[in-house]
Parts: sequence; C-alpha cells; structure tokens
Amino acid sequence: MSFLLRFWKRLAKVELTLALLLSIIVVIIGTLAIHWLEPNTFPTIFESLWWTMTTLTTVGYGDYFPTSTAGRLLGMFLFIFGIGILGLLIGKIVDVLYTFRRLKREGKVLYTEKNHYVYIGWSKKTEQTIFEIFAHEPKAEIVLIDTLRESPVTHEQVHYINGEPSEEQTLLKANITHSKRVAIFADDSITQPLLADGKTLLIASAVESLASKHDVNIHTIVEINEEKHINAFNHIKVDDFIMSNDGISLLMAKATLHPGTTLIFRQLLSKKFGNNIHELEPSSSWKTYKDAATSLMNTGAALIAVNDEMDFTGAEDKLLSTNDILYIVCNDETFERIHRKA
Repeated sequence: MSFLLRFWKRLAKVELTLALLLSIIVVIIGTLAIHWLEPNTFPTIFESLWWTMTTLTTVGYGDYFPTSTAGRLLGMFLFIFGIGILGLLIGKIVDVLYTFRRLKREGKVLYTEKNHYVYIGWSKKTEQTIFEIFAHEPKAEIVLIDTLRESPVTHEQVHYINGEPSEEQTLLKANITHSKRVAIFADDSITQPLLADGKTLLIASAVESLASKHDVNIHTIVEINEEKHINAFNHIKVDDFIMSNDGISLLMAKATLHPGTTLIFRQLLSKKFGNNIHELEPSSSWKTYKDAATSLMNTGAALIAVNDEMDFTGAEDKLLSTNDILYIVCNDETFERIHRKA
C-alpha cells in the first residue's frame, strides 16, 4: 500500500509532456496486449483500441470484454494504473488551461496576431472607445497596454498586456509593429498637464523608435491636454492629435450658439445615435469634387470632406486624385452598395 502511495505522489509531480507520453504508452500496451491475448474476442486492432479507451475512461459499454484470465488481469491493470495515468493527463491539461487564462488575465501572454488596434492607458475613455470600435467592427481585435495587475475589461477580443508602455519589450509583447493603429490616452491620474503630456510624449517616442527600427509605418493617435504641447511632438511622427478638454468645450459652445445641434455631433461621433462616417476611394468616373458630391447624394450619402478639406467652394474646379480619401455620411447598407459599385 505504501508503495502505491509513493508511486502516485511521484506521478502527480510529472510534467504534461511526460503524462501524455505515459498515457499513450498505456493505451498502446492495452490495445496490443488484449489483441494478442484474445484474438477471437478482439479480432482487429480497432476493437482492441475501443475496449482499451472505454476501460480507461470508465465508460465501459460492455459490448467488448475479456473472457480469459490473462485478459481480465490486463483489465485489472488498466483499472488500477491506466485510469490514474489518464486522469493525471486530464488534470494536467485542465491545469495548463487554467494557468494560461490566469496569465492572460494578468497580461503576461504575448499577442501574436496582426491587424489589431493597440490602446495604451486605461480609463473610462478607453473603455468607451473600445466598445465604440466593436459597434463599428464587431470582429475587431484590440490589445490594451497598462500597468494594472489584471485586465480591467473582460472580452474575448480584448487582449491585455501588463507593463510600462514606454519600454520596447512591452510594446513588442503587443506585436505593435503589425498593428493597424496605436492610440495613446493621456494619464488621468496625473493632474499636471505638462507632466501628463510629457508621459504621452515618452510613450509616443518609444512607438516611433520601434517603428523606425523595424522599418514599418505605425499610424499613431495621441491624446494631449494642451494644444501648445503639440510642438514638442514635432521630432516624432504622430498622425492624429486629440485634445482632452476641447471636445466638451467646443460642443458646449456650439450648443449654446445653435441649440439642437448636439444630436448632429453625436451622430457623427457615435454609431449608436444614427448614421456613420465612412472612408471611400474616388470612383474613376468622378473627376471633380462636385462629381463625387452629386453622385453620392443621388445614392443617399453626403460628402463631408476630401482628405482633411471641408471647403467645397469651387467644387466644380477641384480635381480628385486616386490617392484622395473621401469621407461620407450614410448608413452601413448605403455604404456597402456604394463601395461595391465603386
């Protein structure tokens, strides 16, 4: 009895690979041995394998069973040792899966997929942004980087990376060089705008350094507290700047001057409130801004900008190029129809 106890204690300490190897050996021994001992009862290897597996898993259908003393002794061996080894394997697999989920929750698992969005810095703004992305792209993959002990959001498509975002190792864990876009949020815990924007600048510099090192173009969006700090980012490539406080202030001013316009801005900002802004490449049949605007209007869409230009004065004379990006407002069905036609 003490021998069995010592045996099981040692067996419980084996690694998953060894447990898998032992399980395979037991299955092979059981299958070949019962076929050799009782060839009439188990005429093929498949019947032998079937009986071995149903015995080891304690299913025991009873459609096949040994009739000889040697065969029954083999069955007893499988009862005592085989079931324990197979149970150990199942336990190890469950333990590995639990450990993986725990490490993923703690942000210690590398992200290896591509074409994802990377968000740096967690706050309520980040949470709102993530779920707004899912409203537009239900299948989007998002990697969140922060220094929290565990992931602050539970979602199968949100992968958490724990670490300092200004460090190259942390950014590489997020596979940032293969991401679609990177958004850096201002640290709300820092009350001084200068220090908060300084931290954002440090992170943006790390992203740009990594992009240069790997010779890739990373589209970077940063949130800053004060517009005068934008000049400090001139030495690095930042594609878009978002002002922390300007949004609310400017919307409040517009609502004061033009009551009722808030719904228009909410529709432009969020899909939840109406139509959506879409990007579109010019059709080859559109020569000028006016051609595009007229054609789109006839299909139920409104052209609001070409690249970053919203002034359509003299639209009949402004020529389009194949590299232009048109921003239109319409519902998703209309956009799909226009996109297929284009």
